[in-house]
Amino acid sequence: MREFTAMHSVASLPFKDLILSATEAHKDGDDQSRAWNVPEPLMDYLKVNLNDSQLEAVNAGLSRRSFVLIQGPPGTGKTQTILGLLSAVLHSAPARMQIKGGFDVLKHGPELDIDGKRAHWIKASPWLLGANPRDLIMPVDGDDGFYPTGNELKPEIVSSNRKYRAHVLVCAPSNSALDEIVLRVLKTGIRDENNNTYNPKIVRIGVKALHSVKAVSMDYLIQQKLSGVDRTLDGGRRGAGEYDRIRASILDEAAIVFSTLSFSGSSIFSRMTRAFDVVIIDEAAQAVEPATLIPLIHGCRQIFLVGDPVQLPATVISQTAQKLGYGTSLFKRFQAAGFPVQMLKIQYRMHPEISTFPSKEFYEGVLQDGEGLSRKRPWHSYSCFGPFCFFDVDGIESQPSGSGSWVNQDEVEFITLLYHQLALRYPELKSSPEVGVISPYRHQVKLLKDSFRSTFGDQSRELIDVSTVDGFQGREKEIVIFSCVRCNKEQKIGFVSDFRRMNVAITRAKSAVLVVGSASTLKQDKHWNNLVESAKERNCLFKVPKPLTAFFAEDNLKTMKVERRPPPELNARVLEEINQEVVRQELMNVDDAADHADAGDDDDADMDADDGGGDD
Repeated sequence: MREFTAMHSVASLPFKDLILSATEAHKDGDDQSRAWNVPEPLMDYLKVNLNDSQLEAVNAGLSRRSFVLIQGPPGTGKTQTILGLLSAVLHSAPARMQIKGGFDVLKHGPELDIDGKRAHWIKASPWLLGANPRDLIMPVDGDDGFYPTGNELKPEIVSSNRKYRAHVLVCAPSNSALDEIVLRVLKTGIRDENNNTYNPKIVRIGVKALHSVKAVSMDYLIQQKLSGVDRTLDGGRRGAGEYDRIRASILDEAAIVFSTLSFSGSSIFSRMTRAFDVVIIDEAAQAVEPATLIPLIHGCRQIFLVGDPVQLPATVISQTAQKLGYGTSLFKRFQAAGFPVQMLKIQYRMHPEISTFPSKEFYEGVLQDGEGLSRKRPWHSYSCFGPFCFFDVDGIESQPSGSGSWVNQDEVEFITLLYHQLALRYPELKSSPEVGVISPYRHQVKLLKDSFRSTFGDQSRELIDVSTVDGFQGREKEIVIFSCVRCNKEQKIGFVSDFRRMNVAITRAKSAVLVVGSASTLKQDKHWNNLVESAKERNCLFKVPKPLTAFFAEDNLKTMKVERRPPPELNARVLEEINQEVVRQELMNVDDAADHADAGDDDDADMDADDGGGDD
């Protein structure tokens, strides 16, 4: 219903032509009179703490274009970029607002009076037949209290010369993705115009919020306000109107409101007196287009779509809806139409030998590696535990009765053995859950969990993180083992062929991604064939014989022992030091020769005397 309402509201949006056409012809250009002007101390901070591509993305937003698309490949600091955007938007003002002595107040184009809001709602919801479903009139709460966050950061002190403050709505398709951003804001804060770190006023609305964000949840903040009302009114009775008034005041006072896309269509928003200046949608490529439109119906001046169309798409149950394009995101449609996209280009997660393939296969080779990622780990001393490995296991797939899922018991057995060898040789991997095991199929995940539990006991749940690929998006582990499952003569691989799911699976690891699958079955797919060939070219494809235990026999492992050599840069440095030492020794020899030449006969006399004394 909320998606349907949002679609009916598109006609009244100021950027409706851009949404419908998704072409540059209808974008509003880089009108400098509308651009954000960032205070110099804050801009200096952004230049130092964001890389070039992240800063370009922020600057694109500061141009005040109606839509800004930011593509964040795995490990490229997407959340860091969003924090930079929040700092810039909340502590800047449109250039045309700057006046001598401070800032004038910007009036919202989409802001409507009560009658206008009623007409807008009726137009968007024709089935209401003119009924006004909500009371839109409420008193304005003047409380300027600080929302508690439970950390050490201080609330912002607003300078007297800045009267204007942007109102920002941050959305995500899921509660988990939303809470990740909320936690980052609570943990690190954002920067003000003087480059001071502080906690902004924020509220997280909706259900299923993590306990760690409770202090900024709507329910908690309402109780805090009501406790103050009780003291003031001596515990008088509270009606539903009091709750509504407090909810509205919390939304109006918050600098940043956090909500899932679906909940942003809640009736609670209709009681706000302030429209949103900016809407930021994280994981935008993982949301269907109608859901992305929901937060736009409240009126905003600018929308940031942040996501990655080459990672997991929205989940669509109906095959008919999927075929008709319902699963296409607004981000993907805009990108396909040629709308400019700001790409984050430096990844800070994966060892370079891991990032090489996804960069070439999915990102046209533009991904660059951050510093320090090529560091060797102890397990890299064996080629079969290296940064990028493919284990060719000729297993047997099967389908549980009454299920559409698939399992492969041979892969389960091999992965259990593989983890056992890692944990046995490198106990540090057991000190914390540094190993993740993922698979596209839920039944395979269940078999893996059962195998680990029977082999390593109940503690396996704390040491090994086993999940589906979909459940692992946005997460990372030191080592990731990926079970592909499919193995058949017909070379059918089902939705394992989805390159977006493949991309997510192989980009979760920091130091080693170990892929377990049937090379002959997977190679029928273009992307999987490229991965297998890449593994062959880099000598990291291992054919696993039966019995599977034979692969981990000590004699076989010895053949895969890697000679530890210093990296090339270290070799060059050592060679330079050796050359310098040789030169130093040669100079010393020259000096010694000169000294001997000066001493000459005295040295000979001493020697003769010693020799003579010896004869006596």
